[in-house]
Amino acid sequence: MTEELREHIAKAQMVLVGIGKEMEESFLGLSNDPFYQRLMCQAEKAAQNEKERLALQQYIKLHYLRHHADRNRLDAYKSLAELLKGKNYFVVSLCTDDLIFSSGLDESKIVAPCGGYRALQCMETDQQSQPLCRTDQESLVVQEEVWKQVMDDLDCCDGELDRVDFPVCAECSHILAFNQIETPGYREEGYLSQWAKYKQWLQGTLNRKLCVLELGVGMEYPMVIRFPVEKIVFFNQNAFLFRVHSRLYQMAEELKGRGASIKSDPVRFLV
Repeated sequence: MTEELREHIAKAQMVLVGIGKEMEESFLGLSNDPFYQRLMCQAEKAAQNEKERLALQQYIKLHYLRHHADRNRLDAYKSLAELLKGKNYFVVSLCTDDLIFSSGLDESKIVAPCGGYRALQCMETDQQSQPLCRTDQESLVVQEEVWKQVMDDLDCCDGELDRVDFPVCAECSHILAFNQIETPGYREEGYLSQWAKYKQWLQGTLNRKLCVLELGVGMEYPMVIRFPVEKIVFFNQNAFLFRVHSRLYQMAEELKGRGASIKSDPVRFLV
């Protein structure tokens, strides 16, 4: 982490952080672990269709995260939390691994528009890919005990997936998946209330001394972070952008002198 960044954040009245896919868990260790290899193979064979296969893999990945999350990524998030301590900040994250929620950062100041592992949903959709079922009269299941029971079952299953009781939709009886952007019929209401808070916070940055930190934000969903950030910094003469990425670290010509391009893996940069 550069001293220049620390100085800018210290002097800033407000700090906006954008987190991209380079910060996301890679799950590299999962494919080399016999326990998870076995579960993944069983999920492939047991699934009746592509949707069910996806859901089963999501539960297995969450179990892996809870036991084998990348320590460097966790440390990076803790460093970020320390960096932002006492500041007026907001974080927009494209990651779906939810590691950011174990960082010590204020959850009320985080929005994850791509979803994560904090809610479940039914995957059944109509011909226009719109959701069909309303589980228990609500579109999302947010009770932690539902998916935590699956984690407990996986702890004790001895590598046998058929010993695990997966939650199903109360209407169609199909297995529930996690509320993530890759899930068929992704239900955006999972993040919209936080998005409204973010937009309101963003209005307060006008003419304020703003420091913007992009961490691993590439061209995935550029209309969520990368392009809006450039627009914010362009119009706010008191804003400064730090763009950290291993490959796509280049700064737009219009922002010359208003930002710093840092060629680095964002995890290593923070740690």
